[in-house]
Amino acid sequence: MGIVFTEYKIDAIHRTDYLTWAADLKQEFAELEIYEGTEQPNLFVEIWSGLSQEKYAALKAARIGEDSRIAQDEESGRWRTMELWVAGGRPKIHMWQFSPISGKGV
Repeated sequence: MGIVFTEYKIDAIHRTDYLTWAADLKQEFAELEIYEGTEQPNLFVEIWSGLSQEKYAALKAARIGEDSRIAQDEESGRWRTMELWVAGGRPKIHMWQFSPISGKGV
């Protein structure tokens, strides 16, 4: 397990709606932190900690539709509203998973 970064820019007109949605999301998921760019207002990064490979795959599919079978399930519904607020829509939501490194010299 490692961390997952999700990055996107919210259209300024939707900022208030997004902030309300994000606060609700953080209440639901203890493993989530959300940050806003200090040099780029409305640019947000989510940091998810401790997700298994399966949970990451399901989250990524729901968020950016990598697997159309998973992307159509009810879990993806929570993300559809949010993606309407993203400048450029779903294609502009980016996700990456990172694993810790180990070994000598690290």
